[in-house]
Amino acid sequence: MGVLNDFFNTDTLSEETMYLMEVHGFLTSLVIQPGSFSTNEILQNILGDAKADKTVTDAIAALQQSIEQSLLNGEFPDANSNDDEDSLSLWASGFMQGVFSQQDSWFETHPEEVAELTLPILSCSELLDGEVGDMSDINQNDDMLDDMAEKIPDCVIDLYLLFNTPSGA
Repeated sequence: MGVLNDFFNTDTLSEETMYLMEVHGFLTSLVIQPGSFSTNEILQNILGDAKADKTVTDAIAALQQSIEQSLLNGEFPDANSNDDEDSLSLWASGFMQGVFSQQDSWFETHPEEVAELTLPILSCSELLDGEVGDMSDINQNDDMLDDMAEKIPDCVIDLYLLFNTPSGA
């Protein structure tokens, strides 16, 4: 991930460009539920208005393949980051951006299971900070957030199996 680290950790990128941890979460969601994004649409979502050379776009594609291989092996795709709260929030935010961008395909066949399995990810994403109701209660309870964070690897694998196991298997 050296090429990607160098690219995404520069100060010249705009606010539209995802952080590397967001990219990892976003690509993980696309591996789980591919939807209909073209390669150009994926890059547009990740890069915003930033320009990336072929080395960077190839590294993004390789990262997506690595994530897919991990999930095929029944393993949570390690983002190789320090396990701090900001990294988790960025990863979860990227994942949920992928879910929201293709919401129809995510919730079409298994809406209850998807809602239940994405709840821990959503709660750690900080996308709903300041919202009222049940989510704000979760976001203000550190113990509950820690419990949610611990569930994310299992939820990701369960989501992958939900969408990528043949019917009747």
